[in-house]
Amino acid sequence: MRRTVALVCVTLGVFALALAPMLRFWAAPALMRTPMDYYNEVVNHGENVTYFSAEDLESVEGATVEAYSTFRADVPASDSDVVVWDQFTWVTDVDRDYPIQSTTRRAGHDRFTGQAVECCDPSVNGERVVQRGQVFKFPFLTERRDHEFFDTTTRRTWPIEFEGEETVHGVDTYRFVQVIEPTRVGERTLPRSLLGLEGEGDVTADEMFSLTRTYWIEPTTGIPIDLVEEHHRAVSVDGEERLVLFDGDLRFTEETTEGYIESATPGMTRLPLLRETLPVTLAAAGAALTVLGLVLSAGRRRDGRRPGGEDGSVSAGPARRLGRRARREP
Repeated sequence: MRRTVALVCVTLGVFALALAPMLRFWAAPALMRTPMDYYNEVVNHGENVTYFSAEDLESVEGATVEAYSTFRADVPASDSDVVVWDQFTWVTDVDRDYPIQSTTRRAGHDRFTGQAVECCDPSVNGERVVQRGQVFKFPFLTERRDHEFFDTTTRRTWPIEFEGEETVHGVDTYRFVQVIEPTRVGERTLPRSLLGLEGEGDVTADEMFSLTRTYWIEPTTGIPIDLVEEHHRAVSVDGEERLVLFDGDLRFTEETTEGYIESATPGMTRLPLLRETLPVTLAAAGAALTVLGLVLSAGRRRDGRRPGGEDGSVSAGPARRLGRRARREP
């Protein structure tokens, strides 16, 4: 019976020791991949926004604005390591049902790190633009450090700094902040009178853009739980701001945040279980079972080594010699 118990303990122990690293280094990484068939709709909402209406050639103040973004994976262009996303965003004055602007974007990124991969005709608004750094999302197992994050308006990669930990909507997150100082992003030819300049005719002015972008990232999955973008876009002449094109803060709607939390929840629960809890538990249990089985096996061998023979009986040879000696004595 002891031999059977010892064999079972050793077998289970070895199995548990082999399974522990498989869960951490194979099963868990298999889950840390952006889906190849990804599709999502995101809405950012802003109140009291100021923007310039190109249709009416006047500024609109106090507007309620929403930015609608769709993200769709290009499955045929993706593979086991890289997924390609197409993004379309349009910004609308909700009350006036007036389209303010729209943008398109395409980029491939690593399915684990979220970093841009140069492939698959990357573009912004139909123009080829090579993108660097984090392009759509943060890495799985996001670290407490600064990252590089690509901005589509300036078409440049800027630092996004880690600024601490914060609980948002009941989820533990890392807060990252990206500050883009006023940057020239193009030119606008507008009437001098519209810009408050003397004289007649048009003037070609600089279009300047600045932004403060704050992300709250669930670190296990790299999924954003919340986002606030403080936009400012204006026309400047000789370094002096003459006309505001867009000014306001846009933030995830509650529905968008809830959707991201729902997407993050399976990874938040399963990945720590597969990477930490189960491997540690299995390794400890496997070691204990293996040691127990070896101890039981060694104990059985010691019990079988009693004087006389393997079963403890006195050998027949010495007994016969003792009997013959007793008969010869008078």
